[in-house]
Amino acid sequence: MTVATLHRQSVRQLLPLYTAGEAQALSYALLSHFAGLSRTQLYAAPGTELPDAVTSLIQAGVTALLDHKPLQYITGETLFCGFPITLTEAVLIPRPETEELVRWTVSQIRLTLERGTDDDPTTKTATIVVLPSRSRERRPRILDLCTGSGCIAVAIAGMLPSATVHACDNSPAALEIAQQNAVRNNVNVHYFPYDLLTASPAFDRYVDHIICNPPYVRHSEKTQMSPNVLRYEPPEALFVDDSDPLLFYRAIARFATHYLHAGGKIFIEINEALGRETKALFHASGFPDVEIRKDINGKERMLMIQT
Repeated sequence: MTVATLHRQSVRQLLPLYTAGEAQALSYALLSHFAGLSRTQLYAAPGTELPDAVTSLIQAGVTALLDHKPLQYITGETLFCGFPITLTEAVLIPRPETEELVRWTVSQIRLTLERGTDDDPTTKTATIVVLPSRSRERRPRILDLCTGSGCIAVAIAGMLPSATVHACDNSPAALEIAQQNAVRNNVNVHYFPYDLLTASPAFDRYVDHIICNPPYVRHSEKTQMSPNVLRYEPPEALFVDDSDPLLFYRAIARFATHYLHAGGKIFIEINEALGRETKALFHASGFPDVEIRKDINGKERMLMIQT
């Protein structure tokens, strides 16, 4: 079957579920991935004959899309901050707002490095963090809690090559994918198992900055979510009980009081409906300097907490 014929067939099948633009884009994405051709090559050579094996993979991909399976799980990969990330259904698909969190984190850490050499550690006091400031340190230690696919840790390690990056998760399957992504991107990330809620196994590292995209979607918000998320993405990485939606943020605050150096920062993604409540939680936990940041869509999606 030729590229043009298969493309037309795929778009026609996808149209009941997707808009014309979406169907066109999804068809070309499947063709590009499974045929190993760039979008330009596909446009330039519509008469190219595809092997039967490739045709079968693309047709199977269309069937999966019609069952609401996300394209990223069909192809097994996505781009995050420009880094190729391998994915399986054991980990979440990275969102654009998480890219915003990473870019904000990196920009703030770079500012800290630029200004840190002029800081006087004796003036860096914190209400609860008793570890001494490492503001003069040129190799910051950064920890990604609840790392999932490892996309955050990989991007930070790639964008801040002077940093020492650690990352943890309580899911062995997620850690396996995360390790693969570090190797794939030729970055050095120290992955290890850790359950943030139970604080086990014992943690013995001290860090300068923490970043985390924890579960924060309330079960009551499922009605607002698309079938592709509800059917395929790991619920344990997404949802929290309505009775305690800030469960993970309390755990982050507890963790930071023990393992974050004075002068350090915490960067977290939050539920857009709970910005004030999340900010108040960190204030109540002894962190006086908390900044809410809106994403590109004007939604309150990120916090920066400074010690």
